[in-house]
Amino acid sequence: MKNTKIKVLIFAMVSVLISCQKTDLDATEPLDTQEVSEDVAKITLDNGNSIYFQEINDEHLTGTFIMEESDCESCGTLNALTQEFGGDLSEREIFWALSEPGAAIPNFLDTPTKQKSTESRFSQPQGWARTTTQRTISPIFVAQPTVACNNNNFTSSIAGGFLGEPDFIRLDKTPGNYSAFKNDCNNVPASYCENGARYRYIAQYSNIKKWRGKICSKAVQSRSNNHYLPIGGFCAEPPCDSYKGPELYFEYKSNGVWKSMKNNRSGILSGFEVPANKTKVYTYAWNTSQKTSFRLRVKNAMAKDQFDFMMDKAPQNGGGGNNDGNIQLEDLPKVPSYINLQAGYGNHRMMVDFTTSIDGKPQITIPRLYLPVMPQSGETIIFPNNFCGFKIRKGSRFIWLDQQNNALGVDNLDNVFNYVPEDESIVSLFGNEAYLGGIQFTGPIGACDKPQVYWKFPFPFTKNGLQSIDSPVKLVIEFEQGSEVEFLNTALYDNSGLNSKEMFKDIDFNKIIAYYNKLFNPSGFEEWVNKVCEENPADCPLQDD
Repeated sequence: MKNTKIKVLIFAMVSVLISCQKTDLDATEPLDTQEVSEDVAKITLDNGNSIYFQEINDEHLTGTFIMEESDCESCGTLNALTQEFGGDLSEREIFWALSEPGAAIPNFLDTPTKQKSTESRFSQPQGWARTTTQRTISPIFVAQPTVACNNNNFTSSIAGGFLGEPDFIRLDKTPGNYSAFKNDCNNVPASYCENGARYRYIAQYSNIKKWRGKICSKAVQSRSNNHYLPIGGFCAEPPCDSYKGPELYFEYKSNGVWKSMKNNRSGILSGFEVPANKTKVYTYAWNTSQKTSFRLRVKNAMAKDQFDFMMDKAPQNGGGGNNDGNIQLEDLPKVPSYINLQAGYGNHRMMVDFTTSIDGKPQITIPRLYLPVMPQSGETIIFPNNFCGFKIRKGSRFIWLDQQNNALGVDNLDNVFNYVPEDESIVSLFGNEAYLGGIQFTGPIGACDKPQVYWKFPFPFTKNGLQSIDSPVKLVIEFEQGSEVEFLNTALYDNSGLNSKEMFKDIDFNKIIAYYNKLFNPSGFEEWVNKVCEENPADCPLQDD
């Protein structure tokens, strides 16, 4: 990576945050000639990311709102910084770690208390993290078309990092497929609806002190989703229209009034406009000593504009997550896009296909018959999300195939892949330890979906415990009567399978139970709940108070 040059600017947020085609913002002056503000600072990184520091000093509410703007869903610098450090950082510490040596620290970040905090936690010089936290990740597989951001990249870039484990996640949403978007044509100028309806969306947390979140938004500009509006009146020369794209707002409530983090001192709420056919990702955080309400808001979206949302709050009363009464089916873990569950009794093969990429992962096909009991609501399966791989017990045989479906390892000249011939079996070749104890593999999926996690196919799948897949290959595992597939939750070798509760992250297990209690024994949950009660009596939702 070339040496990173970070330019620190104190500027007016209102005039430079978003630039797009055919807007008034295109005519603004260069950044270094913008109006200087004492309550806003910006760091611009060579990877294109921008980090904003906005002071909030609104009577009882004080603090610094931090936001990172990026064109990449998985290259967040704030997340990388907190992962490297291993914990929450103060606003001054973030500025100190990422700014260029010698850059002036804004007055609102340079109070004696904040100076002491930085000096006590870091001995590194200013800018110590600027070259190690910029991420430019190239996916191993060719990405398939996505809605807004790639789901796995968008979510994996926050787990354990800047946001922790968010309890509010909405992926692949458009005003056309998500009823939470409301038609806003009655509340905006009529001209905004000339090319079709405009929509608004609000997601809110109330009575909290610590707010984290992330938004990915793509403004889809097309003939059928046209954001350009006639200027009106006589137009002597082009352009005779103006762009009005979806706007994203980050707001807090003070004395009963909603205010924008972007320009909290102004009486007019201000948002971030997404440029035409561009994707923007915003990661943000704010801490305050007083409880208040926070909300994400979208305005002027059109039917085909695309969004991913995530929010989190500090756990209260020993827990977190949504209020039990607000739990919806869509809040519960879903079958990942790269996993294909086969129903029926005629399917007896599991396949891990590195020749087919879905969201940057190999397509994994599993016969539903051999999986453990999972909760299900109607036709919707609540799929485990605490897994990093699978263990197969009492398997019949397995084989590796190349892209032309030729078996690998048949001639015994292959130094990597093992192979079980048709007249042999796992038990006959590798013994009861592999047959009854199970054969397993793990990788960057589920709870382990992180760049630093590699695929591991230990013996007997491979001769030497392959830790990466460098060629388009396909693993096929055949089952027999009595075969079982278990979920594993670490990327380590020789794992024990997860029980019914452990298959889900704690926060999601609590959501599932809340949903179960809310609907009073929804169809499809009974068998799984009985297993939970059998294995974890203390967590049984059926026990008496």
